[in-house]
Amino acid sequence: MTVPTALPAGTHSRTVTTTMSGRELRLFFGAVLPHASTDDTLPPITMLTLDVAGGVLHALATDRYTLGIARHPLPSGTPGAFTLGVPAAAVRAVISHIKLRASVELTLSAEALTIDQFDPQVRYHLPASDARPVLPDWRTWLAERLTATPEPVLTAARGIVLNPTYLARFRSAPRDGLGIEMRPAGRCMVITCGTHFLGLVMPMDLSKVHAEAPDPLTGWLPTPPSSRQNAA
Repeated sequence: MTVPTALPAGTHSRTVTTTMSGRELRLFFGAVLPHASTDDTLPPITMLTLDVAGGVLHALATDRYTLGIARHPLPSGTPGAFTLGVPAAAVRAVISHIKLRASVELTLSAEALTIDQFDPQVRYHLPASDARPVLPDWRTWLAERLTATPEPVLTAARGIVLNPTYLARFRSAPRDGLGIEMRPAGRCMVITCGTHFLGLVMPMDLSKVHAEAPDPLTGWLPTPPSSRQNAA
């Protein structure tokens, strides 16, 4: 895990700066951190990708079973377009110390993420990782999947099977009382919450098991009267 260090004196780089409250920071990063892997043998999927483009900051994490993306608008007229990756574990450790009511300033460049908390004043500096982003062209990758026709694993008569452990990762996405919406696309379920979060979860393919097992609804409900009359 990368340990926060003091910002080196004399460091200069094209940077983007945005401010938010401690609560907003926790919600922003907290929505995507559950999707990062903890398997240190595969560094790219343990990273939190931060993407600056078009006046919007995106945060993305995936362990290839689920994916989460959150976005936050940058100040009007913010220039720049770059991507950096920082260890998700380091970000998780930092935000656990951020006070909910504190004012926070994020400074991003291709080289590092710096988080300044005011009152009390603390600075955290996370250098960018050398690991290649797991999804370097995530917009194109995502568009291809979101526009794909749902495959049989998502359209079977028995419905969709989701791993509850993976589904639970999305409980951090909602804010301000919003619910999550789900829809099928290609081989995955697309999960959105308001306009600030988008995610994917892979379903479990139990088609062979379903072919040999009875419908789980069998025996739960009585036979409707109309069905008994038709059978007679």
